[in-house]
Amino acid sequence: MGILLNVFETSLSGLKVWRLQIFASPKIIFQKMREFSYNRIAEGSFFDGFLFFKGDPEQVINELEKVNNQLERVSFIRDSLEEITLTPQNDGKLLKNLLYSLFEGELYRRGFIAPISKNKRALPDPVTYQTHKELFVKLNDDIGVLYGLRYMFEVCPRNVVRLWLDLYTPLWWVTEKRRLNRKEIREIDITLSELYTHKAILHPKERYRKVLKIIDILFPGEAIELKFSDGNLVSFSKDMYAILESGEAHATSFSYNVLDEPYLRFKYAISKNPRDVIRHKPYVFRASSRDIHVKVIIDKAIKNEFFNFFKKLRDGYAGNYITWPGLRALTGAELSLSDSDIISLDSQDYIYEDALKKIMTVSSERDKNVVIFFVVPRLMGKFYYKIKALALQKQVPVQFLLKDTLTKEPLEFTLMNIGVALIAKLGGIPWILRNPLTQTNSLFVGIAFHVDHESKDIYYGVVEVFDKFGKQLECKIKMYKSLSRIHSIRGLYIPKKDMENILEDLIEKYEPREIIFHKSATFHKEEKEAIGNICRRKNIQYALVHIERSNPYRVYGVNNEGYVISPLRGTVVLDKYNMNRAILLTTGIVMLDGKLRMWHDLGTPRPLEIMIEENTTRYSIREISEQVLALTKLDWNTTEISLRVPITLKYSNKAAKLAPYLNLKDIASSGLLEISDVRFLI
Repeated sequence: MGILLNVFETSLSGLKVWRLQIFASPKIIFQKMREFSYNRIAEGSFFDGFLFFKGDPEQVINELEKVNNQLERVSFIRDSLEEITLTPQNDGKLLKNLLYSLFEGELYRRGFIAPISKNKRALPDPVTYQTHKELFVKLNDDIGVLYGLRYMFEVCPRNVVRLWLDLYTPLWWVTEKRRLNRKEIREIDITLSELYTHKAILHPKERYRKVLKIIDILFPGEAIELKFSDGNLVSFSKDMYAILESGEAHATSFSYNVLDEPYLRFKYAISKNPRDVIRHKPYVFRASSRDIHVKVIIDKAIKNEFFNFFKKLRDGYAGNYITWPGLRALTGAELSLSDSDIISLDSQDYIYEDALKKIMTVSSERDKNVVIFFVVPRLMGKFYYKIKALALQKQVPVQFLLKDTLTKEPLEFTLMNIGVALIAKLGGIPWILRNPLTQTNSLFVGIAFHVDHESKDIYYGVVEVFDKFGKQLECKIKMYKSLSRIHSIRGLYIPKKDMENILEDLIEKYEPREIIFHKSATFHKEEKEAIGNICRRKNIQYALVHIERSNPYRVYGVNNEGYVISPLRGTVVLDKYNMNRAILLTTGIVMLDGKLRMWHDLGTPRPLEIMIEENTTRYSIREISEQVLALTKLDWNTTEISLRVPITLKYSNKAAKLAPYLNLKDIASSGLLEISDVRFLI
């Protein structure tokens, strides 16, 4: 067995380009560069007051002079024009921008629109997708799925250029010839959503074939050939990068291994499978009283369905695949529910204020062992977070249930997942890691952010802290005000002084020897300075790990017969040219007890990109990846083994999304709001 990467490589030792000093608004320069590329006049990159381009210099200068006859003006110093050579070792960013200009020009001339907005996406124009029927699938009279490409260039210092290509499948409004926006996507009906899932979320073999088909449409020859305006040719093989099981590749850029699936510790035994909690019992369940009082907020029409579900949850259920023993047998707890515990909402719309009053009534009873089930017809975004925030403030566990899950088969897995979540919410520990993540006293810190829903100049920073066994220690939230409107959480950061104060407090409390930081974006310089200053002063080793979920990478498994299948969970791809970067599969086929458990989820597994930005610890990129893989197994909200995101990021992100609905005055007055119990984030 081996793997395929969705990357295409070629060699490039350097490019001769023209450099011209130019003065104009960046908007005009980039607009002209795009026009040059589309019309095969030149491919360009603008940097530090200079235009770097490949093409006829006289033609470029003539075109720039034409701008001065219009409303906008462009000035340049003709005598500054000179021909230079750009190399991968010294000019990687400039070369990458030139390649993007070249590629997008080729796409345009071949009937594709690129880039889409500011993203590196390409879609066929109406003429192209009407000519090539395989590029469009109709869902109804107005809406369909358009098949395009997501693309990314990498320029490696050892004269290697990589082109990553993956499938891009947005919903397309046929009559208006545009993509649906986020609001429109949220409002589509269930039938259309299911059709989209079936047509656009492709399994590995289908996805692999579709990507190669689009490449063949764009580049019908034997190679992906990109020709600059001056005649220079860059040619990529049309074969995806293959790596054999031994780790040997058809070239030497990448290698891969499959990490061992981490063991979990239950009360009576260890196992790699979270679902073995039903055999080996929860690691800890110490409810102060074994009598659990259940309240339910529900529509009267489905009350009987819930009673039937609850009985199976409490007493057990023999399903087609496994037998759920019931919470009573698993924990010894007695869950009580009577007609008087059913709290009915009068509105089918589940008005927040109405639900708020109901929960206030329940929480005022001061029953420490009460748990509230909230049965809703659908996922409701802000409503969910408002209720979870209220439950956190009132210290009352709330378990949401979708109406359809009360009867949806296979019911035994739903019962197991809800049961495990309840064990955690009632103070228990379903399982822990058998082995610690490190051999010294260490902390794992997840950092996340969320922008306020109403005031777009306000954001919330979250620091979620875990010990070396993955046990949550604390969560700190603080509100920050930006000087301008915030358009994206990327670039948000915890200011230097606040980060230093947080670290000082954590170090005083827990006395760690090492701290591993996880963030789903690059670390800001103020965060780096604060962490570096404090850790060096306290003689603490640290690592800054950027875990990128949004990336263009795909890993395809190849079986012994040569067929494309899902990859193995735990597959880690190492990059020879960047020893601080790994591509990690946390979902996919799972190896349990010497047997392969196939991937049955929708689509193709999406890997995480693990990037070490700074590292004074002894851990390699492989060892950091092992830690990330292990931390995906500590999500007590499910018994699924194949989970994508480590709890350091999952729960810090969830806390950040809760923050706008918590008491802002408390946050502002004390500086920090703390969540000391992870069960309110489950």
